[in-house]
Amino acid sequence: MNLRTILCLLYVALFLVLSMPVHLVVWLIGKKDPMKKYRISSKIIRWAYSSVLWLAGIKIHAIGQENIPTDRACLFVSNHRSNLDTILTQVASGVPVGFVAKTELRKVPLLGLWMQDIGCVFLDRANIKAAIQVMNDGAEHVKLGCSMGICPEGTRGHDDNMKEFKDGSFKIATKSNAPIIPVAVIGTDDRWENNPGAKLTKGYVTICFGKPIEVSELEAENKKHLGAYVQQFVKEMYDAHKEETLSLNQK
Repeated sequence: MNLRTILCLLYVALFLVLSMPVHLVVWLIGKKDPMKKYRISSKIIRWAYSSVLWLAGIKIHAIGQENIPTDRACLFVSNHRSNLDTILTQVASGVPVGFVAKTELRKVPLLGLWMQDIGCVFLDRANIKAAIQVMNDGAEHVKLGCSMGICPEGTRGHDDNMKEFKDGSFKIATKSNAPIIPVAVIGTDDRWENNPGAKLTKGYVTICFGKPIEVSELEAENKKHLGAYVQQFVKEMYDAHKEETLSLNQK
């Protein structure tokens, strides 16, 4: 473990402990105004995440931020390469974003509380009935004005061949009538998981936001295979900017 990794872990631990009084205030606010809770929590977490990236020496190369709606919530649909992906989306999007996360994260002391504050919902992949409710909860968050993010591959992949985007992941968009924003993340695993001992290393990561997709305007065949339809846009952005990301890290 290198110094960057140690500093980031210490920072996260201190933030989680010292921010508990703030969490309590935010929780009380959420009792009366859930969306206000999401907005406040999101700003705090974006600041904390930005600090982590700075400590790690990770710089964001963001493309297509103008495609993110400012007047309504949306569903961010991303490929998944690293645990840094959600941090990247939260920081670069600039809007309140909750995520569909694995249920184990809810049980992590203190972290699980902040994840709930920003609007995350927790998915147990082994429980299909519960998964349906999770998607319904995510749709309700979107209706309140909190965007959601999901990685339809279901697990991280470390090569250029993305796993199939699962159609069921898009229920949040179809149930809330929210636009889908395709998102491609590039190089996040090279900054962390691909390194010996999972050491954080400095460098550039890229995030691309595609143009909004209105599900209601799609042809029936594309609606039926929504996962494959959205994945083609994510893959196009990934392929278009992969070499650019490599070039940034060689300077």
